[in-house]
Amino acid sequence: MILILAAQTVPAPEGSARFATPAGFGWAFAGVVVLGILGGLGLSYDVHRRLNAMSGAAEAIINGDFARRIPMRGADDDLDRLADTFNRMLDRISALMESLRQVSNDVAHDLRTPLTRLRQRLESSRAARTGAERAAAVNGALEEVDAILETFAALLRIAQIEGGGRRAAFHRVELTALARAVVGDFAPAAEDAGQRLTLEAGEPISVAGDGELLTQMLVNLVENALRHSPAGTLIQIGLERQADGILCSISDNGPGIPKDEHEKVFRRFYRLDASRATPGSGLGLSLVAAIADLHGVTIALADNQPGLRIDLRFKPPPDPREL
Repeated sequence: MILILAAQTVPAPEGSARFATPAGFGWAFAGVVVLGILGGLGLSYDVHRRLNAMSGAAEAIINGDFARRIPMRGADDDLDRLADTFNRMLDRISALMESLRQVSNDVAHDLRTPLTRLRQRLESSRAARTGAERAAAVNGALEEVDAILETFAALLRIAQIEGGGRRAAFHRVELTALARAVVGDFAPAAEDAGQRLTLEAGEPISVAGDGELLTQMLVNLVENALRHSPAGTLIQIGLERQADGILCSISDNGPGIPKDEHEKVFRRFYRLDASRATPGSGLGLSLVAAIADLHGVTIALADNQPGLRIDLRFKPPPDPREL
C-alpha cells in the first residue's frame, strides 16, 4: 500500500523508462571504445619503443659494437624472451669470433718457428755438397712439413668440434668398454717405458655422445700422461657413477703441473717449459677441452699428491633408462 502511494505521489516523466537503459548502454560502450583506443595506443607505443631499441642494438652490432646486447624490460613477455634468445645467440657468436681471432694469432705466432726451420732445411739442401747431406736435409724438411700439416689438421678438427655439428650424431656410448679399449691399446707402450697403465671400473657405464670423439679425448689425456711422466709412474683411469653424474678420472703419481698452470694448459699451442723439448704441437689438451665442451663435460685439474688428477664429470641423462 505504501509503495503504491509513493508511486502515485512521484509520477515518472513520460517516456523516461523507455530511453534510460539504451542511453546507459550507449555511454558504457563509448567508454569501452575510448579505453580500448587509449590502451591500444599505449600498447602500440610500448611495442614500437622496444622494437626500436632492438633495432638500434642490432644496428650497433652491425657497425662493430659486438659487446652491445638487446635490452630487456624484465617482464618475461614474448619480446623479453625473444631478446634473451638473441642475446644468447650473440654471446655464442662472440665466443666463436674470439676463438677464431685467438686461432689466427696463435697460428701466426706459433707456426713461425717450424716454418723458419723448414726454410733453413731447404737452404741446407740447396747448399749441400754431397748426396747424403742433401738427402738428410730433404728428409728433415719433410718432417717439418708433416708436423705443420698435423698442426693444421688438429686446428681444423678443433674448429669442427667447436662448431657443434657432431652433436646431432650423439648416441649411446659405453664409456667403460671405451676406457678398457684405450687401456688395452696403450698398456704395452707404457710397460715398455717402465710405466703402468690401469683401469678401475665397476658396473658398465654409458653416456650419450660421439664415440670417436670420446675415444680421442681419453687417448689424448693418456698420451699426455705417458709423455710427461718418468719411468715408474702409475697412470690410472677411474670410472664411477655418482649422485650428480658420472666421474671419469685420469690420475698419475708423476711430476704433476703447477697449480697456476692448470687453466693455461688447455689453451691452443700452450706448452709448459718442461715439455718444450718433447715432440708435439701443444694442441692435444685444446682438443680435449673442445670435445668436453661439446659433450657438456666439466674438466677439473687437481694435485694428486704427488702427480696430477684430471676429473671429467658427465651430466646424468634426463632419463637413465635411455642409456
